[in-house]
Amino acid sequence: MRIIPVKTKQKILNAALNVLLENGFQALTQTRVAEEAGVSQGNLTYHFPTRNDLLRAVVDESKARMGHLRTFEGEVSLSWTSIEEIMTNFALSSHMPRLMLALTVAGDEDPSLADWFAESNVQTLKMFGTLLSQLGYQADDATLHFVRATVIGASMIHLQQNSEASEQAARASINMAFEHLVKHARPL
Repeated sequence: MRIIPVKTKQKILNAALNVLLENGFQALTQTRVAEEAGVSQGNLTYHFPTRNDLLRAVVDESKARMGHLRTFEGEVSLSWTSIEEIMTNFALSSHMPRLMLALTVAGDEDPSLADWFAESNVQTLKMFGTLLSQLGYQADDATLHFVRATVIGASMIHLQQNSEASEQAARASINMAFEHLVKHARPL
């Protein structure tokens, strides 16, 4: 059996994501990520000249992974329920809220990220809209934004409280947001 090596850039992204999720944004330094990836710092800065370049790439990679809509068992069939379940599971993991917090901190440190944040938001809403169109529906931007904001807010509250009660509250909030979405989505 031939082992396919992980490309350096991907190793760096995987390491950065691990550092960010395990230790938070403050730990996301080029030195720490290079150590975690097993590459030289020069190699890391070749691919990602700044910490914010690295953070952007990690967020883009995370969104790409989410866009694949995979579960541990394999591909899921696309339905209202599967989309809600995927977004709920994503919200209840520490992954999304930690990324959102990292982005917030990075934006405070580097106001030039504002345009990238805005574009990233547009892309995320577009991806969500594409999923709905694959189901044969469409929703206006305000409805998509409402559902996304609910998912993000519920995930942040659950991250802070990290309890069974906060998980139940997050699930209920996301379910209500999806009920709103189903009610307001129009067939194509």
